[in-house]
Amino acid sequence: MKRLFQPNIISILLSVLILASTASIRSAKAEGESSNLSYFVSTPAAGDEEETQIAEILSNACASEPNTGADTASLAAERIRFDEGLISHLSSDGKQSRNQRLIAAFAAARRVLEHSLDVDWSGWNKTLVDFRSDVYDCYAQNQSAFASLAVSMNIDLQRACATCGKVLSRDLRAADIPLTATGRQETQLSWRQCAALYYVFGEDLSNVLADTLCVQQEGSMIRGVTIRWPNPAFDQIAADGTKEQLVEAKLALYYLNTVYLEDGTVAPVSTVTFSKEYLATVSHPVPGGIIKNGWYDPRSHRTRLHIGTDIRISAKTPILAVTDGVVLHVGYLPIPGNYVVVRDPYGYEYHYYHMYELSTFVKEGDTVRQGQQIGRVGSTGNSVAYHLHLGLVSPDGVYLNPYDLFTQAGIGPVQTN
Repeated sequence: MKRLFQPNIISILLSVLILASTASIRSAKAEGESSNLSYFVSTPAAGDEEETQIAEILSNACASEPNTGADTASLAAERIRFDEGLISHLSSDGKQSRNQRLIAAFAAARRVLEHSLDVDWSGWNKTLVDFRSDVYDCYAQNQSAFASLAVSMNIDLQRACATCGKVLSRDLRAADIPLTATGRQETQLSWRQCAALYYVFGEDLSNVLADTLCVQQEGSMIRGVTIRWPNPAFDQIAADGTKEQLVEAKLALYYLNTVYLEDGTVAPVSTVTFSKEYLATVSHPVPGGIIKNGWYDPRSHRTRLHIGTDIRISAKTPILAVTDGVVLHVGYLPIPGNYVVVRDPYGYEYHYYHMYELSTFVKEGDTVRQGQQIGRVGSTGNSVAYHLHLGLVSPDGVYLNPYDLFTQAGIGPVQTN
């Protein structure tokens, strides 16, 4: 598989290039030959930062006087190793206390992870076909690209964690600080998760992963240090951004989990049968409203499918909680408009969209009872008429058709055609 991350060419080539180039160039200059460095160091292509960095280092080192050029090259090589996290401090830092060395070691581990997740986005973007970042369906149509991205990220996360362990073990042992470790990094991203995170964070995805997956420190230099590898759930990774980004990432993942199979093809429509016990816990969110079966209807100029139930009712009609539950999210997004999300005791999420205003009836973290008012019917977001869009998400993150839930529970009226 083609590697999607920038090859570690600086650390590998720098020492050889500097030694060879400085020696040959100084020899050439001493003999009166041309001092034009372009013969020895080719000009990098525009935008190629790593090659540019090498060229600048070589040019500066080779142009220096004999006594200073080697020092310049050595410091440049040291700096690059530092930036990649392979060393935790520079020779110019001077003597450090044990606590400073401990802090520096974990900072180096963070740099290792950041460098390992330095995605060659320009190269990866070339594998995308007819891609629009704001359209869910484009992500499934490029399933192979996101699958390749997920595999590469998973491999490089494992390699980075191994390197982090070596760096921490070496530096803390040198500082005489006892060290233990708990487990290993086990996070494995699927193509759908990568796609949902990219939908929200774009090329900043690598920085988000570095934030949420970086090795963590427990204990102290006196009692000893334990390194802990976080294994965050998808929601925890998405929560590295804003609240709106968290909700958008979850909605994108739910959509991809529902509408597309593992190979990116459209999933067939299926009907879930709910238990009698569960059906007894639900009620109509806007009594008297006509429940329409619009499942999988095309939306947004046929760029996405409708995954919910629309209930027609007049403006400002009170919206009542379908079940008991806890309020997870209250906010606004371009498609849902003003929304409230409630999770019930069984783990199902109910999504109430297009509310008239940002709900003042409930707030995040509130416990609600079945039939309690949580908002008012509106037409905000991607809506052209007053109605309630009700979404239902299973505990394993897949949208279910609320129309099936209501018909099985004998709740109506329903629109049959």
